Amino acid sequence: MSTPTAYAFFDFDDTLAKGDSILPYLLFCIRRGLAPRFQLLKAAAAFIRWKLQPSAGRAAKETTLSYIRDHSVEEMDEIARCFFRDVQQKRFFREGAARLEKLRAQGVTTVIVSASSDVYMRVLPEFLPVDAVISTVCEVNDGRYTGRIGKNCKGDEKVNRIHAWLKEQDRSIDKERSSGYGDSPSDAPMLLLTAQPVLVNPKCKLRSRIPQGQIVRWS
Repeated sequence: MSTPTAYAFFDFDDTLAKGDSILPYLLFCIRRGLAPRFQLLKAAAAFIRWKLQPSAGRAAKETTLSYIRDHSVEEMDEIARCFFRDVQQKRFFREGAARLEKLRAQGVTTVIVSASSDVYMRVLPEFLPVDAVISTVCEVNDGRYTGRIGKNCKGDEKVNRIHAWLKEQDRSIDKERSSGYGDSPSDAPMLLLTAQPVLVNPKCKLRSRIPQGQIVRWS
């Protein structure tokens, strides 16, 4: 029988850190010479298509990150560490980091559930007090990235990924003791897994979907 556990599920972009992370990551890789400059044009075209066709999210990320193909996991992990140390760490909401610390001190398991790609999100526990990261998977074969990307970890897919992860851990959610943190209406399915949804600088559509949620303003 699975063990009920208190969890805090956090979105990442615009919840724990200011703005989206994939563009700063791409720009960082361009500056490091890992990605060609024209990759920015390819990414812009892909994301415009995504705005016009919401189902194209996975394809947009695959196009944006196509330059990681054939690079080793070890190499990209080191790039990710440099990215967080030099760029992304400065974008963390200080209140978010403090909340993570407080929750862990209370014995709550903290989990990031993000649409951002695991090519950089996998090293996040080295920079924030989190117990696990669930994110969009970049395919690896024989220790190297193939350039292909799995399902976008967004909306209902966040819930699917959480349930799959819990099954692997042989655990279940203690709903009354658990909380969820997000900013976007696509985070609503994840937040509703818990009895304590927290809306971080929320967009109007999220407030309307979860009117009972606690609203916090982080900067």
